[in-house]
Amino acid sequence: MTVFLSCKGNREKAKQMEQPSYKSAYVISNGIRIHYWRAGEIGNPVMIMAHGITDYGLNWTSLAEKFKQDYDIIMYDARGHGFSDKPEGPYDLSTHVEDLAGLIRALAIEKPILMGHSMGGGTVALFAATHPESPRAVILEDPADMLALLNPLTEDIIPNWKKQIEADKALGKEKLIKHARTERHPGWADIDYDLWAESKLMVRANVVDILAGKGFGNAGETYPRIIAPTLILKADADEENRKKHQEIASLLPNGKLVHIDGAGHVIRNDRPAETEREIRAFLAGLDSEKKKSDS
Repeated sequence: MTVFLSCKGNREKAKQMEQPSYKSAYVISNGIRIHYWRAGEIGNPVMIMAHGITDYGLNWTSLAEKFKQDYDIIMYDARGHGFSDKPEGPYDLSTHVEDLAGLIRALAIEKPILMGHSMGGGTVALFAATHPESPRAVILEDPADMLALLNPLTEDIIPNWKKQIEADKALGKEKLIKHARTERHPGWADIDYDLWAESKLMVRANVVDILAGKGFGNAGETYPRIIAPTLILKADADEENRKKHQEIASLLPNGKLVHIDGAGHVIRNDRPAETEREIRAFLAGLDSEKKKSDS
């Protein structure tokens, strides 16, 4: 297997992008180097954020800024993304889960709160199902395993998706930002456009090979095995689809689903205030339950 190691230039770029309150670092996980950003104070409850396909860790920045006072936040770049190593393969969901497991072991983290968007949601859900005692709680933002259950994506779209990734890179950062503002994601904050465009320039097209095989996962099989308290934040939908979403969420032994009115796939950027409100309410409930159990 060929592995494209993160070069010195990438490490220097990561350091340049590092905010005063963010740490840029690497761990070896599942045979490759995984890069992560760390915000907040070590010693606080740990929150690990897993991004969606073709994104990278810093795409969580706007949300992390809202929670870094109370949590030790780790935003990692999945294999093939950002500053992590970019092997030719594999990119299946199980490999992503092993990467996450290795990150948690390498950093000696106990009982993290796991948050995942889209592909990251599928990764976090399968990790929580196969490592049920590990997470303190799970937060899923428009998770890909739920989307795939209702509207399966097949591997025949891989070639065109790879072409789209390369076409995005060819546009360059400024044109990508303009395209996002006017067509793909109108209404976001400026920093979210900047980081979104940056992530598209850094991703390796092979990441979409996740669709070869079991794809993004199957919520119908995974959710019944997740015992940690779970919150699903779901994009806006019509009444019929909201009912379908709630039926899937009901498979969770200890979970709930909240639709965010007016939100698209990237809920935290489309409706930041509502996203923060729902997450804080969920986390407050965790703290309340812990106090009860301790008393």
